[in-house]
Amino acid sequence: MSTKEPLWTWIPNVRLNDLYFEKPYAEFETFIADKYYVNYAEGLAFGDEEEEVTYKSDSEGGFFCFTGKTHIFTSAQIWSNLYYKGKNLIGLTPKELKAVLDVDDLQKDEEGYYYDSNELNAKFWIENGMVESVSV
Repeated sequence: MSTKEPLWTWIPNVRLNDLYFEKPYAEFETFIADKYYVNYAEGLAFGDEEEEVTYKSDSEGGFFCFTGKTHIFTSAQIWSNLYYKGKNLIGLTPKELKAVLDVDDLQKDEEGYYYDSNELNAKFWIENGMVESVSV
């Protein structure tokens, strides 16, 4: 019996697996070894530690954002699997999503593209009637 968490396990406002929000990531170089830049701020070459850089992983199904040279994890968008309380959110209908999240502030945007929760600091992108990806 394995007690290892599934990739990507999300604890809102705390962490995404071993990536802790607003904390430097010690294993940064290892983490990005198999990912590629989506953007690279020119300011980093000149020592600007506040610029955000984004990496993409097709194999892990996500974008991952860090603040400059300090490697502070700021956010991610996951489209493969995102586990919350043991349940994969990707592929859920909005009704199922609401039941799993159990928060009072889940709001649909005017165009119906996503549901937003300030309490969870997350956007749940909807396509074809189900969660396609989650921005945390």
